[in-house]
Amino acid sequence: MSEEDIAAAGALSDEDLTNAYETMQLCRDFENECNQAYMAGKIRGFMHLDNGQESIPALLSNAIRKTDLKHSYYRDHCHAIACGVDPGAVMAEIFGRDGGSCRGTGGSMHVYDVETNFQGGWALVAEQLPYAVGAARSIVLDKHLGTGEAEDRIAIVFVGEGGAQNGRMAECLNAAAKARSISHWSPYDRENLPILFLVIDNGRAINTFTKDVATNQEVFNQGKHYGIPGILADGQNVQDTMRIGRAAIQHVRNKGPAILQVHTFRFNGHSPADPEHERNRKDEKRWARATCDPIKIFEESDDAKKVDQKAALARARDEVAKALAFANASPPPPKD
Repeated sequence: MSEEDIAAAGALSDEDLTNAYETMQLCRDFENECNQAYMAGKIRGFMHLDNGQESIPALLSNAIRKTDLKHSYYRDHCHAIACGVDPGAVMAEIFGRDGGSCRGTGGSMHVYDVETNFQGGWALVAEQLPYAVGAARSIVLDKHLGTGEAEDRIAIVFVGEGGAQNGRMAECLNAAAKARSISHWSPYDRENLPILFLVIDNGRAINTFTKDVATNQEVFNQGKHYGIPGILADGQNVQDTMRIGRAAIQHVRNKGPAILQVHTFRFNGHSPADPEHERNRKDEKRWARATCDPIKIFEESDDAKKVDQKAALARARDEVAKALAFANASPPPPKD
């Protein structure tokens, strides 16, 4: 993907920027409320927060369609919301309540919503990859069988830079590039699959530096041997993430698989059960929050002047307040 491809994806409008800022604020406030609820004992089990990585949900809300098939990992709250899942249903699911997207049976790591084609929340590292490739294959089959589904649908799968070192990644890149039919006589024997591998690279797998386990940290180049293009985006800069991300998504819709690697900084520990002070990371986190916050960086940019920040922040906080009230009022799931 080239500068021409990025330009062809179109400039960001004032509406795009407003929605991006509101989405980032919504996600930040949502995760902060989740953290408070966890500390108060209202949320049990595992939970992983997305603070510092809000440029990715901003991209999703802008460029991913309802008909696209989405597959996240265990840090899935904001991905679900950005893809159209009701924030109240997400919050109630995290709370383990009947009003949740899975009626409280999935929890934080297993948000799932049929209506928006949000197909998880996967807890096991890299296991979402083959499932997503299968979903992309179903899009190709639907097209050839004439089922009436939108032919420019895509599958998108999220994986961390640690998960991208898993053998599943190589296996799935190969399958995506040279998808074979289930029948030897098929006229569409070898066809690229419409799937975007979105690699969220915050530099650490829990507390393991990527450079300590990977000889090549440029995950976006992993597809070269399979003929799959890749591109890198600065996740601290939401405009950069959206422009490059939209070009990658457009490539997948028109030509086939691609890898989008987004560099981010995760502000919290791996989970609330992994406080950063136990990992000697206080100074690092303080630095990241001060210099790498995508919300603050946007607010200091010239584009921020095109956004009514006060109104966007008020809308975001109102949405989170409603989600929290809904989750608190929702009953536990039925015992049967």
